[in-house]
Amino acid sequence: MNAIKKLIIALLLIAIAYFAAPHFVQMGLKHNFANVDDYTLFDKHVVKKSTQPIAWELNENYNKKKPSDDLLKFFDERKTCAFLVIQNEKIVYEQYAQNYTKETISGSFSMAKTINALLIGKLLEQGKITSLDDDVKKYVPELSQIPAGKLTIKDVITMSADIDWTESYWNIFSLTAESYYGNDLDKLMGKLKLRESNQQGKIWEYQSCCTQILGYIIKNVTQKSIAENANEYLWQPLGAESDALWSTDKKGIEKSFCCLNATARDFAKLGQMVLQNGRWDSTQIISADYIKSLTSPATYLKDKNNHHVDWYGYQTWMINYNNHEIPYFRGILGQFIFVVPDKNAVIVRLGKKIKKDDQDPKYQNEDIRNYIEAGLQVLE
Repeated sequence: MNAIKKLIIALLLIAIAYFAAPHFVQMGLKHNFANVDDYTLFDKHVVKKSTQPIAWELNENYNKKKPSDDLLKFFDERKTCAFLVIQNEKIVYEQYAQNYTKETISGSFSMAKTINALLIGKLLEQGKITSLDDDVKKYVPELSQIPAGKLTIKDVITMSADIDWTESYWNIFSLTAESYYGNDLDKLMGKLKLRESNQQGKIWEYQSCCTQILGYIIKNVTQKSIAENANEYLWQPLGAESDALWSTDKKGIEKSFCCLNATARDFAKLGQMVLQNGRWDSTQIISADYIKSLTSPATYLKDKNNHHVDWYGYQTWMINYNNHEIPYFRGILGQFIFVVPDKNAVIVRLGKKIKKDDQDPKYQNEDIRNYIEAGLQVLE
């Protein structure tokens, strides 16, 4: 009986601790780790499909060439949901698994960071943002603990803000967990502080709070939600075929650092626009000069290991794979939009799993190279 009593007491204490914990901690304990369909857990805004949707054309050799058997096996091991290859504005190869189809939406995770940067570029072009050298406090008064004149938009967009933030996806008590599972992003913004090192604009460190700040800039200068901005400046002119969903907190503020949910085909249109230097058909959607800056590495920065940053620009990654210079969008579970200019191609991979390799000096690993190789194998 004593053992049973002890067990009951222990279970009661656990239950009390759980219900006393903040909402985001409860969510983290309940759901363990982010998944591609987490949009079902959160409130959301709709990014409406285009009023004039444009379907991708199929290449005459559609799906006739396939990646190697080893790579297809690798796809299965990594729970790949969608793999799509576009060349010369036509689909060359398309594969779906894990109960996905071309109509299935999936979480972008941090691919959304690049989308925020694209929207910032549009607002610069319109003069709603004066310069990337502007003080973020000019646009985001919600940053109550960050002094004016200490942090620029460029610091934020290049991940060199040096905010007191640890990018931890496993610690359910971290600010990262609160930003993802929490329900009050205004409160989170009020917690952000700069480190005392005064290294803003000097040291590269990946911090999702930087993109959340960009999201607030977009929201505040336009007085519209990020979803509305994405709809007006991206989904409509790109001829998106499907509605997308952007997860929000309980106040309707988007989790801008992540959480745009869309189809592989519509994600590919973002890559195609970057490939065409900000243009879609005959329309210049985002300035070509800005796209060049977006996809140029911020080599004046160094990371904590004293490496010059040749892998990151404006919320956008870069890799040299077999002499192909490739900018790309990237999400935590292996969400990718690769832009391959010398092949006039775009490669999209969506899935549920990726191998972690924190030892790579450029924050890249063999999985990334395998997806690029698979795409290149089916190109003409």
